Amino acid sequence: MRSTIITLLAVFAFTAAGRGEEKPALADYFPPPESKGGWRSALPAKGEPDAAHKAAITKLGVDYDKLKEAWEYNAKAEGATGLLVIRKGTIVGEWYKDGDVNKTFNIYSSSKAYTSLAFGLLLADSEAGKLPDGKKLTLDTKVCNKEWLPESLPLPDPRKANITVRHLLNMASGIGSENLPSDVDPFEIALGKTEKSPFAMLKSEPGEKFYYSNAGVAHLVLLFKRASGVDLFPYMKERIFDPAGIENVKWTPIGGNGKLGPLSQGYSGVNTTPREHARFCYLALHKGNWAGKQLAPAAHYDFAWKGIEANPSYGAQWWVFPRHKEGPKDLVQTAGAFNNHGYVIPSQDLIFVRLGDGKKFPDKDFEQQLVKKVLAAVGR
Repeated sequence: MRSTIITLLAVFAFTAAGRGEEKPALADYFPPPESKGGWRSALPAKGEPDAAHKAAITKLGVDYDKLKEAWEYNAKAEGATGLLVIRKGTIVGEWYKDGDVNKTFNIYSSSKAYTSLAFGLLLADSEAGKLPDGKKLTLDTKVCNKEWLPESLPLPDPRKANITVRHLLNMASGIGSENLPSDVDPFEIALGKTEKSPFAMLKSEPGEKFYYSNAGVAHLVLLFKRASGVDLFPYMKERIFDPAGIENVKWTPIGGNGKLGPLSQGYSGVNTTPREHARFCYLALHKGNWAGKQLAPAAHYDFAWKGIEANPSYGAQWWVFPRHKEGPKDLVQTAGAFNNHGYVIPSQDLIFVRLGDGKKFPDKDFEQQLVKKVLAAVGR
């Protein structure tokens, strides 16, 4: 045991990386799938870390006792939950309440980042001439037409003809933020094709304003199937999940039964574990590179992590600075209902994931407080 800790101390010598300092090189490490050993960890297999383990964690630039305070705060929330913190490719904090490493959670709107990545791949395929029938799809392609979204015709609002892929990814299509039921005719409602659909008319001209719109993402789901010929989940399984060792993941289908679909929910419905969502975030931390193979174009993250004029805190299905004004400016996150979040901070070689199934929290600003507590444990 002692020799193991000494090895950890030697291998994971900490390189300072505080706000405003030179960005450090990321850890040249990628975990095997959970079925083959999974993430490396500075924690003991069972129980609390002893002094030697804490020393190894300190060498990774993390104060374990302060980090545990973040967990104790998180544990006050209702329901099952897990908190996972990974520094320089190594687990430095991992806790579960009413579950274990295998418990899955619906990550709700954190799923949107998965849809965003699917489009990053799709658009790169298009540029390389790899779409079926040689079709070309770009960020600025208008999609509410016969070629791309024939289901949208006839358009209930003629302004929809100007909606582009970029608008949909940036939540700037003009499609409203009203609730989109997932159990009955979700795609028809999103397209404004049902009686009393709130999405028949746009709230603004495309490109002018930000509306956090699940209905807009439903358009992306239909568009993805039309452009690629397959649904989001099997596509992502082949291109991302399998190569990155993401094994414990499912994506809830919606629609069907004589209506449009069934297709992956797109705006929600990814069910996975903290460790698996951490892989998704770790891939993002490395700008699409996994163990030397570029699974996704780095340029996708540059686009997805750039705040838009209509909302500087939102990129392309990712939330960005200044959502957390007191955090590092390069902090980006996937954000899901009921505090199902994943955080990526490249300048600190840090990712952390908080998932849970409860709906009651100790404070109104629970997320902000939790983020502060995690960051307070990370040294410069």
